[in-house]
Amino acid sequence: MSFIKSIYTAGAVAVALLATTALAQAETFRLAHHHPVGSATDQAANKLAELVSEKSDGRITIQVFPGAQLGQEREAFDLVNQGAVDMSLTSTPIPENIYPPMAVTGAPYLFRDWDHAIAMYNGEFGQGLINGMRETTDVEVLGFFHIGFRDLLFAKEGKTTLADLAGLKMRSPENFVWIRMFELLGTQPTPVTWGEVYSAMQMGVADGLDTPAIAVIDNKFFEVTKTLVKTGHMFGSMMITMADGKFQALSAEDQALMTEAAREMGAFMDNEVARPAEEAAYAQLEELGIEVLEVDNIQEFRDAMAPLLDEISDRYPGSAEYIEMLRAE
Repeated sequence: MSFIKSIYTAGAVAVALLATTALAQAETFRLAHHHPVGSATDQAANKLAELVSEKSDGRITIQVFPGAQLGQEREAFDLVNQGAVDMSLTSTPIPENIYPPMAVTGAPYLFRDWDHAIAMYNGEFGQGLINGMRETTDVEVLGFFHIGFRDLLFAKEGKTTLADLAGLKMRSPENFVWIRMFELLGTQPTPVTWGEVYSAMQMGVADGLDTPAIAVIDNKFFEVTKTLVKTGHMFGSMMITMADGKFQALSAEDQALMTEAAREMGAFMDNEVARPAEEAAYAQLEELGIEVLEVDNIQEFRDAMAPLLDEISDRYPGSAEYIEMLRAE
């Protein structure tokens, strides 16, 4: 009897040890983003959480905190860089003050189309940005996904020529590339955080902004604007960022799992969500009462913004080689 009892005891101990080990390997990460629930960015966050859970058999959990619950976009990125928040979805130009070449990702008229942008981010261009962020920040970039081309959105009637823009107050992030771009267009850049754009347009703080068409729907900007002008001047991309300390604490297998999930999420968002939604958004906006217009002469917009590329190269060390990568392909 004592022999049988010892076997049961040993088995119980083994089960307890296995349970303890499994519990020790379980991880929960907090992911912050600044977009509304149900938006494309929120879909991306939840798709990542779903993929990570599937790949880890539920051992790794990502809790999504949308709508700037843990801070506006720049604040959330800074918290990830400090290790206070585990993960975030961050617009690629945000870290330009820490890793200057990131400024290139917001440069006007460098990405020709979706295929060009995806190929660049999946190749040497994107890997170079990941490596640079790794070397200069405490953030690991797991991958990218894309929001699409940005257009101009106005509170009142359409502005389809460069002359029409003169003196308008245009919402801008607190970012040199945007501020300088709007200056070159003859407007008054007006820094407003993304979470305050709706009220800024509603109250007349700004006359217009630039945004992907799908974001007009996601953020209900159609309620406080009247006209979208298809300038397609910037290509919007976002990074899946993770606090380096959290990433390095993972096993090599789990690091690979997180990176694979991020890349699968990026491909899903590009091909199944954002890219098809971009064209559909224009028709939907018209149904919602927004007038969608083409510019009279797109070349005058390109010419007005052209000096910005040299200014980016001069202001942000290391940027020139990334600009050349985009131009060469």
